[in-house]
Amino acid sequence: MTALFADLVDFTALSEDVEPGVPLRILNGYFERMSRAITEHRGYVSTFLGDGILALFGALQPNPWQANDAVHAALAMRREIEVYNKEVAAEGLPTLALGVGVHRGTGVAGLVGSPDLLQFALVGRTVNLAARVQDLTRSRDGDVLVTRAVRERLDPRFALRPLPKAEVRGVEGAVETWAVDGFEPASGAGEPVRAPSR
Repeated sequence: MTALFADLVDFTALSEDVEPGVPLRILNGYFERMSRAITEHRGYVSTFLGDGILALFGALQPNPWQANDAVHAALAMRREIEVYNKEVAAEGLPTLALGVGVHRGTGVAGLVGSPDLLQFALVGRTVNLAARVQDLTRSRDGDVLVTRAVRERLDPRFALRPLPKAEVRGVEGAVETWAVDGFEPASGAGEPVRAPSR
């Protein structure tokens, strides 16, 4: 399976500078748009964690294109956040910055929780590493980062940029990551989708 973990940058601090109730409205609009981008690319939104999102690809049914789908979803999320930022800026509200980490691996998928609250989740290192890679977007030049396991399965038309190896908490050894700068469509299919300047 492929896990996509997305999180907003400094949303907690941002939410302290606006009127009560506004952060929830901003967050709900964000979740709506990000969820749509994920499901349109055959992903499943597993859970919301504060202002974070865990999405799974290839978890509910076999999907040999799951790595491509996850990264296409991440690029769609990038486009959606740009459109949404124009809407919130028009209201005089602070804009949002998104970080996404994508990793592919194995895990145990199923319902977890209590009789009062059950969620479909993936348990294992795959989700943890996707979250750690997302954390690296704070210190790396890139808002969408993928691991080697994802890179090896990607369509070569994705524009990837290698980043320095990094130590991440809970993982033995340095982790290799690549920033996703965009996707080069087939000739004549339009302009490539590029990363926003940071």
